[in-house]
Amino acid sequence: MYQVVIAAGAAPLLSFDELLAADANPAGTGWSRPNLVWLQGASCSGCSTSFLNIEQITILDFLTYFTRLIYHPNLSSATGNQVPQILHKLAASNKPYIMVMEGAIPVKMPHACMMADRPISEWVSLLAAKASVCIAAGTCAASGGVAKMAGTLTGAESLDDFLKQRGIKTPSVNLPACPMHPEHMVYTLLHFIKSKSLPELDGARRPRQFFSHSVHDRCPRYAAFQARDFARCIGEEGCLLELGCQGPVTYNDCIAIGYSGNTNNCVRAGHPCIGCAGELFPRPLLYHSHDDPRPVTGVILKKS
Repeated sequence: MYQVVIAAGAAPLLSFDELLAADANPAGTGWSRPNLVWLQGASCSGCSTSFLNIEQITILDFLTYFTRLIYHPNLSSATGNQVPQILHKLAASNKPYIMVMEGAIPVKMPHACMMADRPISEWVSLLAAKASVCIAAGTCAASGGVAKMAGTLTGAESLDDFLKQRGIKTPSVNLPACPMHPEHMVYTLLHFIKSKSLPELDGARRPRQFFSHSVHDRCPRYAAFQARDFARCIGEEGCLLELGCQGPVTYNDCIAIGYSGNTNNCVRAGHPCIGCAGELFPRPLLYHSHDDPRPVTGVILKKS
């Protein structure tokens, strides 16, 4: 028997019984499966890989029963000339669809990211303009992320900035984190399927369901912070703030839901929060370079 889908602790949104009833009588249910097209810009495919880790429902069921996957560069079987034909047909069909953007858009170096002999920016412009909603999957799409960090030459832009500069007014939602939490995507898509609207968003167009609290607020080491018991190196007990923890300025629910079925998260593993869901991610000082004088095992600080 199929299970009821529950996304990130939210109330059940849809069951397979409801879905099958909608398939049998779409007009009487008030909703139907949306078409879904997924594009990749300057990215590592990490958010797609994370999406495959959905546990509440198999990825195959989600992409075939709850949505109609039109195209995904990693999952679709379409190749060669089939890809532009599919995407042009979708854009010209006037049928509603959801566009997911993974990765940033390299506007100053368009040839850095090509698909079917055309820059990804052209495909985003074409498909975003006619989509019902655009979803930025992961920090690179939501705010630029690694693709936009200092020293890069591609002029990578977030999806929101790209749409604004081109006057594309399609509603959008940002799902930052590196990688994106699959539960965030599932919840957003199912909310849209059920209500024909996006979930409540904050000023950064993130679902309040997941981004209302800082990592610091829910940190399991919060008592150590209050006691001013600070760790001296990575892996020690105690608050990680003096080791560069970005928890106080990073809003995400990773402390509550973790990754890979809540197996782990940065803080639980003894490492400071790197702020991967924040607009300033990545901060270069969080990474070791070949000439970094700091010990590889951690940053040693004197206790105050």
